[in-house]
This record gives sequence, structure tokens and C-alpha cells, in this order.
Amino acid sequence: MEKRKREATFFESIISFLFMVFFVFVGYLIFGLRVELMMIAAAATAGILAWRIGYTWSDLEKAITNRIISATPAILIIWVIGIVIATFIFSGSIPMLIYYGLQLVNPQYLLVSAFVMCIIFSTVTGTSWGSAGTVGVAFMSIAAGLDVPLHITAAAVISGAIFGDKMSPLSETTNLSAATSGVILYDHIKSMMWTTVPAAVITFFFFLIVGNSLAVNGEAGTIDGLSMVTELEAIFSWSPLLLIPLVVILFGAITKKPPVPTMLVGCLTAVLLGVFYQGFSLQDGMEAAFSGFDASMIPGIEVASLSDDIHTLLNRGGIMSMVSVVIIIYCGYAYTAIISKAGFLETALRPLYKRVKKRGPVMITTLFTEFIILVLSGTSYTVAILIPEMFKKPFLRAKMPARTLSRTIEDVGTMMAPLIPWGTSGAFYISTLGVSIYGAGGYAGWTIMSFLPAVVAIILAFAGIGIYKMSKEESEEALRELEAKQSA
Repeated sequence: MEKRKREATFFESIISFLFMVFFVFVGYLIFGLRVELMMIAAAATAGILAWRIGYTWSDLEKAITNRIISATPAILIIWVIGIVIATFIFSGSIPMLIYYGLQLVNPQYLLVSAFVMCIIFSTVTGTSWGSAGTVGVAFMSIAAGLDVPLHITAAAVISGAIFGDKMSPLSETTNLSAATSGVILYDHIKSMMWTTVPAAVITFFFFLIVGNSLAVNGEAGTIDGLSMVTELEAIFSWSPLLLIPLVVILFGAITKKPPVPTMLVGCLTAVLLGVFYQGFSLQDGMEAAFSGFDASMIPGIEVASLSDDIHTLLNRGGIMSMVSVVIIIYCGYAYTAIISKAGFLETALRPLYKRVKKRGPVMITTLFTEFIILVLSGTSYTVAILIPEMFKKPFLRAKMPARTLSRTIEDVGTMMAPLIPWGTSGAFYISTLGVSIYGAGGYAGWTIMSFLPAVVAIILAFAGIGIYKMSKEESEEALRELEAKQSA
């Protein structure tokens, strides 16, 4: 006989979250234990609580399976990004960007340059990960050669990358947020300009000021940079042909081709360039795609003669470099699936969105709830799915239409995702850029683009600006239509 299920109590729901806080925040952030194991411990505890209210292991297993299936497109992109990084180094495409960047970029303007270039690339391609994994990796290497702090450079890269991920019509999160909120895509993008453009302008001047005020050892940076330039010139041959892999990805994004096949075509092009133009072997190209590029693959060069900076620059990428990222995603999704299936998430957050009615409090409550869901789930996809169902009515009662809600989803869900270490974005940036999120060498405190849109959103809500205010009649009509849909 099947065990009867009951609704989770508020206390049980809060307990499921507190255990996550204990295991992840205390275990990971304070004691430095592996975040993967801490997430498994949190999932196991949530599973025990779910069992108490009637859910079987079969129920939870199906929920976890479905959640992982929904994450498969993102996971496929993660795998391919590893191949992109390795093969683009193999071809000389990324090294060429670094070679000319070291000579052209002034250390004082490197942060602004990284921010702007990542904005352009991520907006055109619709992927923050692709931008960080190509242009971002190049700027991190340039920063190392010019003696610019890597964690601040990572913040500039991520700030530009998430701008495009939010504003591009090709972005998955942009399309998902518009779809779940019932908003036309380009209306959603226009609405996001109210919070994103002011935040980007402030961020631009922030990195301009920071870059000019950094106590950069210009002489040491120049020496290191010249050394890297000399070594890169000895290893690779330069040609406009090396831009072809980047052009392939850009063309695929502009013509709205599927991202994974497009990136794989770019990778194949990069391998062919590495073999026929750089003189590497095809076998090494395949090995680089799997295990990452290694300086030992360079023909005619004594590996021991290369500097540590060159080893750090070149020895990276490959499918295997993304294994830890995918494991974190699996562990995090196990916990998310359980708390969602058992109703802990909805029960715990229900008091937050049932009592607020005015624009300012509704906006603050929504943003806070988004952040809680993002922390617990580790992915902006969960935010985009849950928030519209929870806050469509509160927004309409506050006379704010769906396009204001849709942009609010991304003001936290997309922009703050890089700050969650166990989330898909946070884990990706840690692995790809080689810096931590928190601590003295962490990028979190410098990534102001992650915080500013939410601050601007709150200010606009209280001021009544840019929220597309509805009349009382329009609000009531929209509420009736929503309730009719829900009843049907």
C-alpha cells in the first residue's frame, strides 16, 4: 500500500533550508570541505524530511532524474566549452588574441577593455560562458602578463559576459524568462534596459576608475608581457586565418544556429588550423579536446625552457576540465529536486509573497525570494520557472505588468548566478577563469554588475519610473484573465 503524502509544514520546510545552510555555508565556506559532498549531505537530509511526509525514494529519484534532464542542454554546453578552450589554444586563436592584446592593451584600461569586449561577444552570441571561455580567457592571460590583479580582471570579464547573457535575444535565460512570464521577447528586452543599461554605465566607470587607480607594477608587467610575447611568437604562427573559429561561432549565433553544433564546428576548424597551419599532430588535437592542451604537444620546443606563465596560459581546457563543474551541478540539482518535489520550497516562501501589495515592497520581496531560490537551487533556470508562478498576481495587484516581472527575474537570476559557488555559473567561472568567488582573491566584491540591476529595480519601483504602470481597470482585467487561465 502506497504511503499517504501530506503537505509539508512551515517548520519542516525551514528545517530543510537550515540544513543546507549548515552543510554548505558552514562546511564549504568556513571549514573548506568539498561543496559536492556538502550538497549531497543537504540532499540526504532533505530526503529524510520528504520521507517523513510520505514521499518514497522512487518519487524523489524521478524528481532528481527530471531535474537533471532539464539541465542537460546547459551541461552539454559546459562539456563543449572545455573543448572550445583547448582547441582554440591548439589552433593559436586564443594565443593570438593574447599576443596582440599584450602589446596593445594599456594596463590602466585592461579592465574596461575586458568589460566592453565581453559585452559585445556575449550579446552577439547569447552566451556568457562562451564569452568568458574565449575572450575572457584571453584577457585573464593578458592580465597575468601585465601584472593586473586576476580576480578584478575576472570581475570585469564576468560583468561584461552576464550583460550579454541577459540582453541578447539569443540567450536561453532571456527567452526562458520571457516565455514563463508570458511576455513577447523584445518587449522583455526593452523592459530590461531600464535596469541593465544604468548598471552597465556605472560599472564601466567603476572599472575605468579602478584600472587607473591600481598600483600596478608597470615595469614588472611590461617585462613579463614582453617575455610572454617572445615565447608565444616562438611557438605559434600568426594569421587572420586564426580568427575563423571565432567567426564560425559568431556566425552561428547571428543566424540562430544551435549553440552546441556551432561550437563543435568551430572546434573542428580550430583543430584543422592547428594541424595544417601550426604544425601540430592530429592525434595531439584529439588529445587536447579530451584532456586539454599541454605544452608538451608543441613540436620542436623544449618544455622545460618555457616559463611558468606560458604553462599556465597553455595547459588548460578539454572535456576533463569540466568534470568537476558537472558533478557540482548533479549534486546541487539533487537537493533542488527534493525540496521542490516535497513542497518545502513553496511552503517556506509562501508567507513572503502573500502579504505585500505595494510596488516597492513587492519588488523587494520578489528580488529577495529570487535570491533565496538561486542560492538553494544554484541555477537561474529554477528562478525563471518558479518566480512567475509565485508573483504574477502580486505584481498585477501592485499595477505592474508581466514585462516588469520578467525583467525582475533576470535582475537576480541571471546577474547574481556567478556568485553562487555550487551553482552552474559559479562553478563554471571558477574552473574557467581560475579564481575563487570569495575571499581576498575572490571576484565577488568587484563584480558590481551582479548587484546593481537589483538596486536600480528597487529605486525605480519606489519612484514609479520605468515599470509600465497599469491603471486600476487594466490591473483588474489582467487579474481576471490570469485567474481564468489558472482555473482552466
